[in-house]
Amino acid sequence: MNAHSHVGKEVEELCSIIRRTGQVGEDGHVSVTFGQLFETYVTISNKVVGILLRARKHGLVHFEGEMLWQGKDDDVVITLLQ
Repeated sequence: MNAHSHVGKEVEELCSIIRRTGQVGEDGHVSVTFGQLFETYVTISNKVVGILLRARKHGLVHFEGEMLWQGKDDDVVITLLQ
């Protein structure tokens, strides 16, 4: 398996976790806080922030700020766009 397809699989898994654990907002998009996502995802991968940044680059998720830090950014809302 090459690196690109592996990263794609990780991004898909991340989006799936957001779908399962998040709440549907009035706009129909599913959102979860970084703290909730980190708690759920850290057991699967310690690369959650890198995967989130890649997912945002591909237009799959939205969140405020350039970077996310455990603890400091636990209340930042991550919204699934697709």
